[in-house]
Amino acid sequence: MSDQNNNDTAVAQALGQLTGELRVMHQSLMVQIEVIRKDLHRIEDASKEQMNAMESRLMKHIDTMGGRITALEAEDKRQAVDIAKSGAIGGLVSGVMTAAAIELIKRQMHL
Repeated sequence: MSDQNNNDTAVAQALGQLTGELRVMHQSLMVQIEVIRKDLHRIEDASKEQMNAMESRLMKHIDTMGGRITALEAEDKRQAVDIAKSGAIGGLVSGVMTAAAIELIKRQMHL
């Protein structure tokens, strides 16, 4: 029986040692998993910050372009008014010249 007791003791010791080693491995894995989680959170936070910065820069560019478009539209309207004024003045001058030419032709005919 002493061999049986020795064998049982050896098996119990081996199981105890194995259990202890498994606990150590489990704890080590849990620590590493927590480190990986923290790293992933840092990466996620950094990515969010980068996306926010890119969005902010994009919005600034869009706002700048909106301002440029507004300025171009205002310039286009101003030019349209200037062209309309020039056309009206040209029409007035042409009308006056035509009327003067008709009067001159009438006087030439009466002479």
